[in-house]
Amino acid sequence: MTATKYLAPIHRTFQIVQTLTQTALLTLLFSTAFAVDFPIAQAHITAAPPRIDGLLNDSTWSKAVPVSGFLQREPDEGAPASERTEVRILRDDDNLYLGFRCFDAQPEQIIATVMRRDGDLGDDDNVQVVLDTYNDRRGGFYFATNPLGARLDVSLSSEGRTRNESWDCVWSCRAQIDSLGWTAEMAIPLDQLRYAVSENATWGINLARTIRRKNERVFLVPPPLAYGFSGHYRTSRLGTLTSLGHLEERPRLEITPYAQAGTTRDFEALDTDAQYKLDSGVDLKYGVTPALTLDLSWRTDFAQVEADQEQVNLTRFSLFFPEKRDFFLEGAGIFSFGERVQRSGGGSRPPTLLFYSRRIGLEEGHALPVFAGGKLTGRSGRFEIGVLNITTEARQFRDEKTEERYRNEAGLLFAGDAPLLEQATIVDTVDFDFIDTTRVQQTNFSVVRLRRDILSRSSIGLIAVNRDPGTATDYNRSLGLDADFSLLDAALNIRGFAARTFSPDHQGREDAGHFAVDYRRDAFESNASYLDVGEDFNPEVGFVPRDGIRRYRTTLRYRPLPNTAWIRRYSIGPEFTYLTDLDNQLQTRDFGFSAYVNLETGDWLGLRLRQRFENLDESFEIHENIDIPDGEHDLTAYSLNFFSDEGRRLSSDGSIEVGDFWTGERFRFSTNGTIKVNSRFSLSADYEFNSVTLPEGDFKTNALSNRFLYTFSTDLFLRGLVQWNSKRQVVGINALCNWRYRPGSDLFLVYSQAWDTDGGGQLNRSLQCKLTYFWKR
Repeated sequence: MTATKYLAPIHRTFQIVQTLTQTALLTLLFSTAFAVDFPIAQAHITAAPPRIDGLLNDSTWSKAVPVSGFLQREPDEGAPASERTEVRILRDDDNLYLGFRCFDAQPEQIIATVMRRDGDLGDDDNVQVVLDTYNDRRGGFYFATNPLGARLDVSLSSEGRTRNESWDCVWSCRAQIDSLGWTAEMAIPLDQLRYAVSENATWGINLARTIRRKNERVFLVPPPLAYGFSGHYRTSRLGTLTSLGHLEERPRLEITPYAQAGTTRDFEALDTDAQYKLDSGVDLKYGVTPALTLDLSWRTDFAQVEADQEQVNLTRFSLFFPEKRDFFLEGAGIFSFGERVQRSGGGSRPPTLLFYSRRIGLEEGHALPVFAGGKLTGRSGRFEIGVLNITTEARQFRDEKTEERYRNEAGLLFAGDAPLLEQATIVDTVDFDFIDTTRVQQTNFSVVRLRRDILSRSSIGLIAVNRDPGTATDYNRSLGLDADFSLLDAALNIRGFAARTFSPDHQGREDAGHFAVDYRRDAFESNASYLDVGEDFNPEVGFVPRDGIRRYRTTLRYRPLPNTAWIRRYSIGPEFTYLTDLDNQLQTRDFGFSAYVNLETGDWLGLRLRQRFENLDESFEIHENIDIPDGEHDLTAYSLNFFSDEGRRLSSDGSIEVGDFWTGERFRFSTNGTIKVNSRFSLSADYEFNSVTLPEGDFKTNALSNRFLYTFSTDLFLRGLVQWNSKRQVVGINALCNWRYRPGSDLFLVYSQAWDTDGGGQLNRSLQCKLTYFWKR
C-alpha cells in the first residue's frame, strides 16, 4: 500500500511526459512548413565609443550600417511604416550601443509624458530593442526609451511569455526631439547581460518603434497579432545581429552595501513603543561565467518596496499578489514552475505554483527579517540553473485580546519595512482572556531548479523546494517535473507538470498534475487544460488556489481585423470551466462569453455574459456575521467594460457588473483614471464598489487607491499611495522618494502608516532612510 502511494505520482509523471513527448514529435514533422527568413542587422566594432547625449552627432555612428525597413504590426499589419526609422549598432570592449533616428513629419505632435524609470512607455512615442544573447529564441532582454530619455528594462524567459519587469540593468540612455523627429542613444554594458562565449558571436534581435498619435507600432520583425498585447516581448521571431566579433569570458563582480536608519512603531507588537533602528547590509553579485551569476545577500532589506494595491475578496479562496522584492525578482523566470496566469474576459486567474516567493519572509501577518541569502542563476550549456537558499530570523508577535483577526494564505500587504498588515479574508472575532503570542522559528528555505533545452525551443525540467524550521515535525518539501514544447514557429505550445509534496501527518493524496495546450495562429487563439490536485497537496512555499479538485478548462478567441475606418479589431469567444472533486462530483461549472471592440482611437468596449453553477460543501463567511449557506447555486451575471487609450492626458477605464450573487444579487462598479498634468506630474485613482443584497444580510464594500507621482528627472522621483478598504477597515499611506545619485546607487526615503477605521486607532507607522552604493569591477 505504501509503495503504491509513493509510486502513483511517479507513474502519473511519466504518463504526462510521455504524452507531451509523443505529441511534440508528431507535431515537429510539420513545423518546417513555417520556416521564415528574418532580417540581419550588423554591429560595428569601434575603439572610439560615442558620447551618450541623445544627439547622434558623433562620427563613430556613421561607420555603422543603418537598419531600416520597419513594417507595421498595427494598424495595417505588414504595411511599411508611415514614418522612416533608422537604427545603428556599435560595440566596444565594454558596451553595446544603439542609436535611433526616428523621422517624423510632425515633430511638434510627438507624445512624451513619462520621465520615471520603468514607467509605462507604451503611452508615449518610444523605441525598443529585444536582445536574445544566446541566439536560441528562448529568452533575452528588452530595453526601451522615449523622447525624454526614460529607461525601461525587462528580463525575458519562456520565449518572452514570462517577464521580470522589476529587473534593473545599470545602463545609460539619452534622447532629444529635433526638427526631423527625435533621436535616442543607448549604452548597454555587456557585463549586465548574460551571453555565450563565442569567437564570432551572433545574437537574436528585434527593433521596434511606436508612433503614439497614430497608434502605430512598427517592427523590424513584426510579431504575429496572435501573440496579443504583449507580442513585442516575444523572442520566438527575431532578426539576427551579426559582426559582434569575439565575446570573451570576463570576471564580473558587483558589490552594493547599504546603510539604513529609521523608526518603526507597531501597535500590535509585544512592545508598542517606537523602535529605532540603525542597520546595514550588503548585496554581492559575481559572474561565475558570462552566463551564470551568483548573488549573495546579508541582512537583506526591502524598505523601498511599495505597498500592494488593496483588493476586496468576496470569494472563498485566497487572493494572489505579485512579488515586488528585488532579490526574488531577478532570475524569477528560472524558478517558475506551475500553471501560467490565464487571462480572459473576466480578468486573470490565480495560478497553481509549486514555488511562490512571497511565502518567504512573511508570516502571521508580519515581516520576518531575512538574515542571509544566496542565489545562483543562469545557464551552463543546454541547462538552465536556479539555486536559492535563504534564512529568515525568528520573531515573536502579539495577538490582540479582542481584534478582528485576518487569515492570509495568499500574500501580505507591503508597507515598506514596517510590520505588515495581512491582505486577506476576515474571519470570526476571537476573544482572548489573556495576551496570546505567536513565535515564528528561524526558518531556512531552499529551492533547486533545473531545465534542459530539447529540440529547438522546448525544455524538460525539475524543481525541489524545502522549508525547514529546524524541527523534525514541521517541515515541508515539494518535488516536481515539467515539460514545455514550443512548436510550429511558437504557434503551438504543449506543456505540463507533475508534482508531489511531503509533510508530516498527511494521509491523503499529496500529488498534483497539469496538462495544457495553446494554439495561436492569425486571428485564432485557443487553449485547453486539465488540472488534478490532491486533497493534501500542500506546497507551503507555493500557491494553491484550491485543492482536492479536477479541473477542465477551455477557451477560444477570434480576433479578426475588419476593413473599416473606425474599428481596428474584434475579440470574441467563449470560455468554459468544469471542476469536480476527486470523486468526480461537480463542484463548479463556469461558462463565459465575451465580445470586445478595439476602436481606431485606441479605446476598447466590451460585453461579457457569465453563467456559473456552484455546489458548496459547507457554508463560508463572506462578510462580518453573514454566511453563505451550503448547497447548489445557479448564478448569471452581465458586465459592461470600457478601456480608454492611455496615451491621452486623461484616460480611464471602468466596469459595471450586475447579476446573481450566491443567494441574492450584486451590483459591482470599478474604475480607474489617470491625469497626466505634464511630463513630470501625474495623478491616478482606482476605486471598486460592491453592493450585495442577500437574504442573510446586505452589505457594501469600498476599496480606493490614490497615487501621485512627481518626477524631477529621470533619476529622481517622489511617489505616494493612499488606500482605503472598508471591508478590512483599514486606511494606509505609503510615500517614497528615490534618488539615483549615480548609476546603480540609490537614496530612498520611505514613510508608511496604517489606521484601523473601526475606532482602533493607529496600527503601525514607519519612517526609513536607506542609502545604497554600487561598485563594480
